[in-house]
Amino acid sequence: MSTRKNFIGISMRACACVLLCSSASAQSTGKLRLLVDPGHDFAFVLDGKHRMQSRELDLLEGNHRLQIWAPTRTIVDTTVYVRGGSTRELLIRLPFSPEYRAHEEELRKFRGRPWLQKALPTVVTVGAGAWTLAAYLKYAKAGKQLDTDEELYRTSADPAEIAELKYQSIPEHQDDFKKANTMLIISGSVFALAAAGTIWSYLRAGNAPAPTFDDKERVRFDGLVWVPSADGHGTWLAGLTLPLR
Repeated sequence: MSTRKNFIGISMRACACVLLCSSASAQSTGKLRLLVDPGHDFAFVLDGKHRMQSRELDLLEGNHRLQIWAPTRTIVDTTVYVRGGSTRELLIRLPFSPEYRAHEEELRKFRGRPWLQKALPTVVTVGAGAWTLAAYLKYAKAGKQLDTDEELYRTSADPAEIAELKYQSIPEHQDDFKKANTMLIISGSVFALAAAGTIWSYLRAGNAPAPTFDDKERVRFDGLVWVPSADGHGTWLAGLTLPLR
């Protein structure tokens, strides 16, 4: 009888040892080291429950779900197995989100617009100014020639010279003066319009707002953690950070 009791006692102690060892093995932890690109300002949700910011985690052995995000990047959803008593490194590169790439393209176009809104009108204005200057010089030259003809007509004592001035030189130079005056008015008007357009373009370019970036991936990430309450409602843990270290 005593032998039977001893056997039962030994068996129970052996079972207890097995259970304790199994429990200790089940509760063993391992270390997970995160190597994330970008290497700063990233966050993740662990097992759909906790939002964290940490580079090293002490986790129970087993599979763990990580949903990792960083500004301008796409959320990466992955599952990693952590082995008890060991350290595992997880290398993840977060790709840029489609919204961010579209924003970069809009920003590139926005930065290129000043050439069209400023440089091109400026070139047109400078060209119109050069045309106006050339027209003015021609106008001044024609006016001076006409003054010379009229002065010579008043002071000349040569009948042949007076007749040539009256019927040929003066009419021709008067016609040249009128043409030069008309060209000066046209070029001056074009220059004034070009200058006004340039000023307007500069003002418009200076007041144009730069495109803004709407990070939709951040909105998605902020909505990953939800804790229900007893009253049937719940609380978003979007803004709550639970560091493990």
